[in-house]
Amino acid sequence: MFTGNSSNLVRKSVFKWKKMFISKYGDFNLIHIKNVLDFDNNSILENLISESFLSEKKLIIIDDIPLSTVEKGKEKKDKEEFIFKLLGKIPENNIVLFSSISPDKRSKFYKEIKKVGKIQEFNSLGEDDVSFKLRQLYGDKIHFNAVKEIIRYKGGHIDKIIPEIDKLLITKNFISKYDIVENIYPELEESIFILIDYILNCDIVDGIHKMDIILDTVSIYAFYNNLLSNLRTIVYIYKFKSLNVSKNDTIKSLNLGKRGFLYDKNYKITFSQLSKLYLDLLELDKKMKTGMMIGTEDNDFKFEIEKVFIENLT
Repeated sequence: MFTGNSSNLVRKSVFKWKKMFISKYGDFNLIHIKNVLDFDNNSILENLISESFLSEKKLIIIDDIPLSTVEKGKEKKDKEEFIFKLLGKIPENNIVLFSSISPDKRSKFYKEIKKVGKIQEFNSLGEDDVSFKLRQLYGDKIHFNAVKEIIRYKGGHIDKIIPEIDKLLITKNFISKYDIVENIYPELEESIFILIDYILNCDIVDGIHKMDIILDTVSIYAFYNNLLSNLRTIVYIYKFKSLNVSKNDTIKSLNLGKRGFLYDKNYKITFSQLSKLYLDLLELDKKMKTGMMIGTEDNDFKFEIEKVFIENLT
């Protein structure tokens, strides 16, 4: 089982396992159950107990089992109990990988896995720990407010923070909060730029995959608002270019700052396609606020965004 307080580290470890398994055995005998409620008991039984087909091994990944201490839904608890009763019946060649963030360590499920399997924990440092570590490494070369700001920007991931500070120290003797704000991208915005590159170059598959990765750690609403903000900026850049406004005047007029690199980006999408994509995404906000959207869950909103991508870019 992969667990811990860092959903990002757990997700990355699961992805590595999937990649290693596929490279050795292919993807035919790999099943990833992301939500147990999407599978009836017969399907779960079939996937866990049936032998692999034309392969030595079979990998079954089950997310969010064992359940966390805050889980109160009866349906999920019933699924957990059903899977628990199957643990002793799983064939030797079937590898079952449970992926659960902060599971209830008092549960009989967790204790059984600890007894018969292996548990790997992936924990990230707390904000105070990261701050202390950075003060140890850099001392008076960085202001304490700058430390707080870069921790916020990078979600506390010290492996991403250190390279950014090292790059700034090449040209600066001291790093202020202003230096962080002017030179470092927040983690979400970095990911949004990558996704926009995929989407505006009509690479829907990689774009939606990137969206899934982002939504592992960010709410759908924060993602949506950031995406709209940056697409709106690109719409303005397209418009200014069509009016032959110079690069410097465009950057100054739009107050692009460190996003000035967007001016030099070239995409496969046309201005009319981009404008329609932006307006269709903007319309989702109206649908959501007026109750016109089908469904109200985060996954429903995600589905609507994916639908806009596909309808506009395929």
